[in-house]
Amino acid sequence: MAKERDLSGLNRRFSEYLLHTLASSIAASELLSSRLEKLALKEKDPDAIKYLAILRHSQFQSLRLAENLQELTEEDGGTVLRRAAVDLNELCCRLADSIRVLLPDIEIVCRPSPEACITSCDEDRIERLILNLLSNSLLHTPSGGSVLIRLQSTEETVQVVISDNGSGIPRERMDTLFSDYLRIGEFSEPHRGAGIGLAVADRIARAHGGSLVITSDEGHGTKAVFSLPRVSTLELHSYREPRYGRMRTLLIALSDVLDSDKYQPPFL
Repeated sequence: MAKERDLSGLNRRFSEYLLHTLASSIAASELLSSRLEKLALKEKDPDAIKYLAILRHSQFQSLRLAENLQELTEEDGGTVLRRAAVDLNELCCRLADSIRVLLPDIEIVCRPSPEACITSCDEDRIERLILNLLSNSLLHTPSGGSVLIRLQSTEETVQVVISDNGSGIPRERMDTLFSDYLRIGEFSEPHRGAGIGLAVADRIARAHGGSLVITSDEGHGTKAVFSLPRVSTLELHSYREPRYGRMRTLLIALSDVLDSDKYQPPFL
């Protein structure tokens, strides 16, 4: 137990250092991309447009890592949630509609619950939770595969079930899925990321008083189920118009899945 605490502390300090380094790198790349964009638009050079898309793709991958690291470096109990009543039926279906535009070769189906799926939550963080789960599913689902988002509710909870028919998660990884230790070895592999997206999803679910359970059959697919407390429809007075489906948010969240050609017009 003491060794785990030491490792967790070391990983947190490394994450904080990496977050600071990323911030400097992102700022520099944004400056470079803005200048390259002006050149590309002025000269209408297809090579410049291609290189700009590659640069932006890398920049958005760094942004995704920074957002996830920021979530993990916050002390337990220190997360400030900006709660509002949110309809998860609306949220999930809007996200699915937007992702289909980016990934037309994968069937993405959203099946809302016939009953209201209202919960009190920080909408931006719950959106990140869902997108992290979807990113994991899409990353392991080949072209022609499918991802299903299904919602259901009980008197006390609302549930979002995300399942796919992809390659699944290796058995040796199942025990450490929610570990916040960076998997440094995976940085060198294309479209793999740092391996902390599921840890972030679990942390967000727990911060909201909910839970996340993931099961997987290697070679056949993965299912993620997260549950949150249900809010009475009488509390809908605090409901705000959803801000979901923002393309920039999707391009950041799915940067480990998408190819660089999505980081140019008409998507940006």
